[in-house]
Amino acid sequence: MWQITLDARRSLIATFEELHDEQWEVRSLCDAWRIRDVLAHLILAARPPARRYVPALLKARGSFDKANHCLAIEDGRRPPADLIATYREVAGHQFSPPGWPEEAPLSDILLHSLDVRIPLKVGAAIPPHHYEPVLQLLFTRVGRSFTSPRRPDVRWVAEDHDWSYGDGPEVHGPMESLALTAAGRGARLGSLEGAGVAAVKNWARR
Repeated sequence: MWQITLDARRSLIATFEELHDEQWEVRSLCDAWRIRDVLAHLILAARPPARRYVPALLKARGSFDKANHCLAIEDGRRPPADLIATYREVAGHQFSPPGWPEEAPLSDILLHSLDVRIPLKVGAAIPPHHYEPVLQLLFTRVGRSFTSPRRPDVRWVAEDHDWSYGDGPEVHGPMESLALTAAGRGARLGSLEGAGVAAVKNWARR
């Protein structure tokens, strides 16, 4: 799984290296984050600086999400070339958050790759089965941190891989679309079909 994670990081670095100035300011699929802010977050996630997170957590009154957001916004002000160089330096670092399953780093990079590439209309050939660990994490208790609350109870069924999960009205589509949608993003709702899509549309962010 680490090799897939590292390959995904290197692939996204190649995407970042092709961007022009205006593209760095494009709004990503993450609320309130531009493309440059997502890159800043990915650097922090690959090799978290404890000396910065501790005061950030204190300032955020113990909220990791708020601390993480503030650090990403702060670092996102750096020149893109510096951010790319830093990410290249830390991309090979094998860090996994304490208490989180091994799928967490892979889920972070694959979901954020979509957060970046979809608004930029940039494709990437990610094998469908690479999203299976992401979906497995999203449907665990700890994986709820990756998504929005109150996800509807539906049956998720992949069309391009042997995978399904849950009970209820069916939602079927490509693994990429299922992973992005289960994470609470609505950018790939148009590629999903089934009786459960209406409930998911009322829930996912667009």
